[in-house]
Amino acid sequence: MHYTVVHCGTGNIGAVALKTILGRDDLELVGHYVSAPGKAGRDSGELVGLPPVGVTATNDWAELHALGADCLTYFGNSIGREADAIADLMPFLEQGTNVTTFSGFAIAHPATAPAEFRDTIGTACRKGNSSCFFAGIDPGWATTDLAIAALAVANRIDCIRVMELGWWGDYTGEFVCREYFGFGKPVGHQPLLVTGGFIETMWEPTLRQLAEVLDTPIEEIRVIYETDALDHDVETGFGTVAAGTASVVHFEYQALSGGKPFAVVEHVDCVARGVGKQWKQPYGPSDLAFRIAVEGDPSFELELTFGTGADTLSAMPVLNSIPAVCQARPGLLGPLDVPRYWSRNSGRFTKENPHRTQVR
Repeated sequence: MHYTVVHCGTGNIGAVALKTILGRDDLELVGHYVSAPGKAGRDSGELVGLPPVGVTATNDWAELHALGADCLTYFGNSIGREADAIADLMPFLEQGTNVTTFSGFAIAHPATAPAEFRDTIGTACRKGNSSCFFAGIDPGWATTDLAIAALAVANRIDCIRVMELGWWGDYTGEFVCREYFGFGKPVGHQPLLVTGGFIETMWEPTLRQLAEVLDTPIEEIRVIYETDALDHDVETGFGTVAAGTASVVHFEYQALSGGKPFAVVEHVDCVARGVGKQWKQPYGPSDLAFRIAVEGDPSFELELTFGTGADTLSAMPVLNSIPAVCQARPGLLGPLDVPRYWSRNSGRFTKENPHRTQVR
């Protein structure tokens, strides 16, 4: 099956997604939105280091709405602009183009999404007979789809933890790293993660989804946030983290029932290797890991570890879910609403498209 795609985003993960679209025989790029004026008017292939592909990037959404594409892949930034990011999707849904989005964390669990988003998206989907699906990684596939799949081998579940563990040293988003997560801030500082509603926007949908599949009402939500520091400066992708300030962040976002956590989002994120050993670390020799830990009968863990390729892993649920979303019922969909999806890319590339390159 062949799907036509309008793509939005040429940041770190959006660029990987665009390269993948251009390298896949089952996907065809027909339109490309960019927000930066300096990128508009340039060939989409050239924007990601490939030969020209014959699609010109634009910063005018109106040029793309009427293309009649099968799907919009949306990788635009939504942090601090959630409503604007959702609004970008509406004209596509109204005209019958399905949406898979890496952004818009608040819609990840449709049943508890903010009414202004859920109702607006629902109306647009009914008008266009289209579907909208959030398919991030964390939050997203690694915190819901992978966790739900793991529960197939469980008997009794006392608690499920979904974790991200590892190194953030090459991240370039300074505002997010410093102001939202608290890197480089004095130990004891409370960042926007816990004071600005960010943790609720990002990960409450994960807790709500896990509570739904466990058929357990959430009676209380609890936040644990703590940091540790080094005695020397650390150079990172977003600048210097000074000695004595937070170089590792540990947080837990817990859903409780009967006074006990039964679903937990947990992170141990660091900007220097080898720090934060008082908290959980990846088992394998890798920079980053997603881990699912089930406490119960039996207790077990499942870990996805990787060194390179984090951006590719992050982008693929959005792209690989396109066939499932296009075949699903209309409306705002969650992970239990779409058919199972996976990569259909077996590595075969057509000779008619010599510009196509495999993303590694």
